[in-house]
Amino acid sequence: MERSSFSLVFGESPSIKVLDFFLNFDDFDYPISFISRETETKWETVERIVEILIKKRIIKKTRKLGKAWLYSLNKESELTKLLIEIDNRISEYFIKKELERQKKIA
Repeated sequence: MERSSFSLVFGESPSIKVLDFFLNFDDFDYPISFISRETETKWETVERIVEILIKKRIIKKTRKLGKAWLYSLNKESELTKLLIEIDNRISEYFIKKELERQKKIA
């Protein structure tokens, strides 16, 4: 997974990688196996982080597909809304810095 602005600021710990995954892929729900593969994080670690994020209402369990539960970003949560806003503002910051850098080069 390519480094996002969010991970550039907050690092690449497993928790940040999983949170960043949900912030970037917020339109669908995903099983732990997919999240694990995309974030290059052990399945057991993702499972533990998902449980923490559920307790904080940042993500939610959506449905069961076969034997696997699927999870998605909880867009109704006030905390999640703040995280989305922070993520967007960080991205805007880096875009602005890059545009300024390109102006200096031109």
